Amino acid sequence: MLDSYRLRMAALGGYEGEARRRNSQKIMDTSWMRDAATKPVYVKWVDTGLPVVDDDDIPVYAKYNVKSYYNITGDNIAYLLQFRLEDLKNRPDIKVGSYVSIHNEMDEPEWWLIVHEDDRTQFHQFSILKCTWTYRWVSKVGGKRRIFECLGAPRKQNSYNSGVWLDYTTQTVENQEVLWIPTNDDTKTIYYDTKFLKSSTGRYPPIAWKVSKIEDTATEGISKITMTQEQFNPATDNAELMIGNYYESAVEPEIKETEETPTVSDLEIIYSGSPAVRAGGGYKKFTLKTRIDGKLVDCTDDIEWSIDFPDSDPTKLTTSVMDNIFKVKCTNDYSLIGKTFTITAKVENSSKSLIVEVTSL
Repeated sequence: MLDSYRLRMAALGGYEGEARRRNSQKIMDTSWMRDAATKPVYVKWVDTGLPVVDDDDIPVYAKYNVKSYYNITGDNIAYLLQFRLEDLKNRPDIKVGSYVSIHNEMDEPEWWLIVHEDDRTQFHQFSILKCTWTYRWVSKVGGKRRIFECLGAPRKQNSYNSGVWLDYTTQTVENQEVLWIPTNDDTKTIYYDTKFLKSSTGRYPPIAWKVSKIEDTATEGISKITMTQEQFNPATDNAELMIGNYYESAVEPEIKETEETPTVSDLEIIYSGSPAVRAGGGYKKFTLKTRIDGKLVDCTDDIEWSIDFPDSDPTKLTTSVMDNIFKVKCTNDYSLIGKTFTITAKVENSSKSLIVEVTSL
């Protein structure tokens, strides 16, 4: 009898606690799709730019639960996402700092940010916050000023002050706001005194904010930016684009009587996520854009796309072009993982190349 019990417990997990956890997991998996809280979501980790759901992205079914209900004296509502254990093992992009696209009750997609992963022994969940603002800023990288943008979740500052600081000589605004954004290549260009514009549509002058504190290690994958209110400067800030310090010079640009011809400074190949295609995965999209007067716009010239796949069989890649969108996918050949190929987009007087890596699913 004792031997039979030991054999049964070994098959169930070795001891009663593990057996109960395994049974609970089986019950959860069996009833997963019948739960009203289960929704299809898209998880996206991005190193640069804004998250985009591609045609080849596969949805993950997760449970969407309310963590705290709205309170007029509290902060924004927090929600929880729970994923299947199998999806957690197979999807390394399900982590703190990733974006999640969830459809609301009106079937409209909304972007959320994973900000915390709990450490409970079973059925652990992720805390998510809704991204309600697209933050844009200017930083100098490699000696060149570039415009960056990122979806973020604004939070209230825990400490409270009167909003102004008075030293009997001057009075300055000290309203504060905290911004939660993923820690990636773009957000690492946010420095102290970086300026943001954030206010309701149609408000002029818009409300300006300046970075006064940066925390990117308190929660791995999330950067917490504290901002204090700053004065809007019409000579250097762009209210139309909602970008602070858009003009480097403190002198407002002159407007000539004759129409100026826009100057194209460079070309950029745009893509979502990282520059990589998955072996055996779907198509990856690449689009050529031109930077005109510091702003990226669609390229209207005739484009000639080409691929260079050295030391590998080019037939392993399938390509197609439609409306200035270049699509590439790789065959299910795992020997190609880690190899790179070059995509080149050529227009009449210029060209742009991008190195793309083959990764696993």
